[in-house]
Amino acid sequence: MTALSPDSGEQKLLPQKILDMNYAFARTAILVAAVRLHLFTCLADKSLTATELAAQITIAPESAQRLLRSLETLELVAKEAEVYRLTPIARQFLVEGQPSYLGGDTLAMMDYIPAWFELDRTLQTSVPYRDLGNAATAEAFFAPRVLDLFPLIFPIASKTASELSLGKTRETALQVLDIGAGSAPWSAAFALQYPAAHVTALDLPEVVEQGRQKIDSLDFKDRYTWIKADMEDYTLPPLAHDLILCGHVCRFIGDERVKTLFARLAESLRPGGTLLVADIFLAEDSSRPSPAPTLDLSMLVNTAQGRIRTVNEMAQWLRENSLQDVQRFHVAGPFPLLIARKEER
Repeated sequence: MTALSPDSGEQKLLPQKILDMNYAFARTAILVAAVRLHLFTCLADKSLTATELAAQITIAPESAQRLLRSLETLELVAKEAEVYRLTPIARQFLVEGQPSYLGGDTLAMMDYIPAWFELDRTLQTSVPYRDLGNAATAEAFFAPRVLDLFPLIFPIASKTASELSLGKTRETALQVLDIGAGSAPWSAAFALQYPAAHVTALDLPEVVEQGRQKIDSLDFKDRYTWIKADMEDYTLPPLAHDLILCGHVCRFIGDERVKTLFARLAESLRPGGTLLVADIFLAEDSSRPSPAPTLDLSMLVNTAQGRIRTVNEMAQWLRENSLQDVQRFHVAGPFPLLIARKEER
């Protein structure tokens, strides 16, 4: 192989893109450190010098200066003279106590990183680092994290609930099933939009305890019935629900399990009822949107049979279960929702 010379007339290849990938983990580490030190919350009320901030987060002033310089390059703080303040994005998403706080999700990355660095072994052996499609593993992994996922999902769910027509009025006693509910951001959005709705929320026992805590804080306690069960084992009542929400569940389990789940959900829908499926989807050529192939690899190391699928694959499985009116519904972000309606009799 002949190296390109600067005067060869060909474009010179530079290694910067590879070097950036090599050190990409450092950005996560910087953000994790700042979140753990409560740095953004300390800067929420007033701007501080590095020395003043160091005293509040109990680190050396020089160390604080170094950390702040790095956060400045990440555009999470800005410097004016000798004083540092939060940038708008940091103020919106990294100050503790705010509904939009994402620091919990940042800290969750520490539990995903070990799986990612076993990717080569998984590729060689077809044995995942763990199986989040297994109920016991999923319960232990997600129970401490579902509250942190609420601020990620609830804004999208709220926009969906306000724009999706269910053919019902706000006074309709809508019967809603939230399958794999977690902290229930999807059903909470519809409960807010339909004040007379009642929600049955189903998830694993330890996860339910966290979800109940969130819903109670929203004053929806009397409008929820919580079921502690594995969604694949629990017997769903037939023809019982006007709306079924299946949010970010399917990618963790294998194809046959998804098909079986869809069949059971379709049986539990009333005629004219709606099934909403929210997930990550690949484009039909499996190359985009850009997060999808990466998350597909995440399923490889974190599940035994889970994967990211195309919209058309999922839509076909829905149509095979008496859900003929299947549509893509775009509200926010790169991925559509799948909306399937059961035929009126």
